[in-house]
Amino acid sequence: MIKRLRSFLWKGTSTSGYPKVAWEAVCQPIEEGGLGIKDILALNRALMSKHLWAVIKQNRTSIWVDWIIQNRLRDCSIWTVKDNKGAWGWRKMLSIRHSLVSQTHFCVGNGDSISLWHDPWHPLGPLISRFPRGPQLTNTGLLDKLSVVIKDGQWNWPMITDIACLEITYMLPPISEGPDRISWKSKDGSFNTSTTYKLFHLPGPKVFWSSLMMGPFKISKNCFILWLAIKGRLSTLDKPWLHHNGGFCILCPDGVPETHDHLLFSCSFSRRCLAIIRQQIPLPWPHREWQHGVQWASSRWRGKHVVNAAYRSLMASLVYHI
Repeated sequence: MIKRLRSFLWKGTSTSGYPKVAWEAVCQPIEEGGLGIKDILALNRALMSKHLWAVIKQNRTSIWVDWIIQNRLRDCSIWTVKDNKGAWGWRKMLSIRHSLVSQTHFCVGNGDSISLWHDPWHPLGPLISRFPRGPQLTNTGLLDKLSVVIKDGQWNWPMITDIACLEITYMLPPISEGPDRISWKSKDGSFNTSTTYKLFHLPGPKVFWSSLMMGPFKISKNCFILWLAIKGRLSTLDKPWLHHNGGFCILCPDGVPETHDHLLFSCSFSRRCLAIIRQQIPLPWPHREWQHGVQWASSRWRGKHVVNAAYRSLMASLVYHI
């Protein structure tokens, strides 16, 4: 899928072309210098997490969840069941479960629905992973619920003689009244695919020029070429693989190498284009290097004001046609 998307972006219906920008950069949000295209791998993990969350919550109204609990988990927990059995899709889902531990909140109540050794209710995670001999050392069962160590709303652990297992009792969470509750770490406690996507697609640094890519008058094809120009990835003749005609600009007789700084807007041709536009619209633009001009425009043409939005759209259109 990623190969098809990448091929369509850079080649379209043609068989020629090459990627001008890494796909990872393309999939960044616009505020971080990308095109805002979703990362398919991260999105797929977020959608798989939604199914896993239904199993974690034990939503028995779902036929699929009920089948998973009866046939895949049986007496095991979703957190510790082995991931080397079952269909390929099931194993792929299990491979991301540990990423959900940090986003899952266990509110301990009566302990009837939380596995003592297999669920990550404890700050240390599933206790069986850290203390394989824990059930024997604490005289509890491997499949016991948390209720066996709760009495009258208080922790009631058996005598622990092993020094390693004493660590369990040092960081016990508080006990609340009523049944156990499992919630997603969000404002309303419910699972959200958008926020989970960010869990698998980590945010990057913001770029100062993202405002130039936004606005009510933006034209996608123009903004795309502007995006390439800002990143310095246009097919200018100074590129080694395009170095023909001596690498000189073919739009002007100045005999200057065709670079981004020359083409935008030091070239006599592009300056004439800018002058023609200025005869109709008072488009301000400083006479400086391209990247400095981008920084200048980004700081002055911000916000939703119609004039600034028009300037941004006009700039993108001018770069596109040049």
